[in-house]
Amino acid sequence: MRVLLDMVIAAGVGLLLLMALWPTQSTGRRLLKSWRVQDPTPAQIDDAIRYLKRRRVLYPVLYAVLTLVPLVSGQGIGSLAAIVLAGTLLAELIATQLHRGGTQRVASLTPRGLFDIANQYVLIAYAVIVVIGLVVLVVDLRIGQIPALVVSVGAVTLVMWAAVARPADGDETVDRALRTRSVHVSAGLGAAVVGALAGGGFVFAGLLAWIAMSNTNYVAKKIFW
Repeated sequence: MRVLLDMVIAAGVGLLLLMALWPTQSTGRRLLKSWRVQDPTPAQIDDAIRYLKRRRVLYPVLYAVLTLVPLVSGQGIGSLAAIVLAGTLLAELIATQLHRGGTQRVASLTPRGLFDIANQYVLIAYAVIVVIGLVVLVVDLRIGQIPALVVSVGAVTLVMWAAVARPADGDETVDRALRTRSVHVSAGLGAAVVGALAGGGFVFAGLLAWIAMSNTNYVAKKIFW
């Protein structure tokens, strides 16, 4: 009975976030402008809306499923926050693998590296936060939480790999901007997960890192298409 209640609560939180964050034309326009797509066209805005929808519709299901995972499940606000962070990161990972029907993916003719689409300081900061989190868990003898840290790092790594490796999808300018956003947002979510696992003041630091990384921009120096 308790498990079912936890699933309902988590799914309810996901539904609330889905309704509150449901993408609109203004949301898509604002997202593109924040990632330096000037004067986005209606088609570009549609690409941005589709990008957000593919992630957010997964929230209720993933949050509910994660209540069954011992690494993040439990009782209290802390556990619910961990489920939301982990579920949001997992939604980002799954959504990066989805392809918009009716479009043709185009492979890059120029080799693309992670530092070509992402801010190096975001990547370095994330790596430092992971190391600090690992040290805190080891020093505090909370070895049982290290697998959760490893899983979160693996998810972030997979999102970054997908952002680099996947072929272009849809509008080239929008695809490049959203590719960068995926890397930065996943790194920020990963940092927040590390902070939640470390506990104490690290929780607040992780949330600040999430906000900072998710709003740090980058303009690629190479032309890939």
